[in-house]
Amino acid sequence: MIKEYLHCGSLPKSGKKGNILLGHTTYKNDNALPWVTFIDGAGGVFSTWNKQLPEFKLLYNILVIELREIDTNSNSLVNLDFDTVSKSILYVLELNNIERTHIVGFSLGTIFVKYFALKYSRNVESVILSGAIAKINRRLRFLFWIQNMVKSVFSFSSQFRFFSYFLLPNKNHKETRLFIRSQSMNWDEEEFFKWAGFTKKLNPVLNYLYSEQTDVPSVFVMGEEDKLFLPEVKKMASHNPDSLLFIIQDCGHVVNMEQALLFNRMVIGYLTGFEVASKNNRAKIKVKEGLISMERDSWKNNPV
Repeated sequence: MIKEYLHCGSLPKSGKKGNILLGHTTYKNDNALPWVTFIDGAGGVFSTWNKQLPEFKLLYNILVIELREIDTNSNSLVNLDFDTVSKSILYVLELNNIERTHIVGFSLGTIFVKYFALKYSRNVESVILSGAIAKINRRLRFLFWIQNMVKSVFSFSSQFRFFSYFLLPNKNHKETRLFIRSQSMNWDEEEFFKWAGFTKKLNPVLNYLYSEQTDVPSVFVMGEEDKLFLPEVKKMASHNPDSLLFIIQDCGHVVNMEQALLFNRMVIGYLTGFEVASKNNRAKIKVKEGLISMERDSWKNNPV
């Protein structure tokens, strides 16, 4: 029987070092099962994972982290500093006694996931980057230029509607386009411009993240119709032999919603293979340690 725990106001809002307590939910299954952590992008929308949680929480221990401070009316963090967010994610892991976890990120959330995995690799088994952002390309920079030119003329809701069409232009993207718009209803103008300003300045951070070497395995899951972000992810993956790239047909940027069944199969298949390989490696290490111990005992008993 799966038990669900929603952390709420009874928990401290900050740790001993002033770390922010992010909104989060745990679905604890069995201590023997691995942890899988989900982190969303702009606005920390929990419901982004609605098509994953019913299946994943049967197989794993689940932690869902929202990029917003717990018990506040804000839709996201006031401070989007990468170090601050990483420390806050670590604080949530420690609060729930999670030593290591797989992390699944979406869109802008993948950048926070990459940064966290680079800084706190000892806490990360692997990262799965859904709708990953590897570079803010010219098309997107042009969109932000237009947005800056017309922000005094059009309401932020009109600008967001245009942005959603730019990101998800096809007919089969309608469901996710409407989902994004419905979530933006909770935003105000300040929230929209905060995330727009944050995204504009990401290229130096992205260049750093994708140039640094890490031992944490990475998997990219992208939609074939994600014209804004897929080309750059392809280039990056082709130059990184330690990364896997899965491309799902007939879907755009929000791949985990548009093709949820395939997304779930791919990610669960990867996690299953990862855990089997990890167990085999641990067994090999134990065998090697046993052989070394036997060699030492033999040498002690029969010195040359």
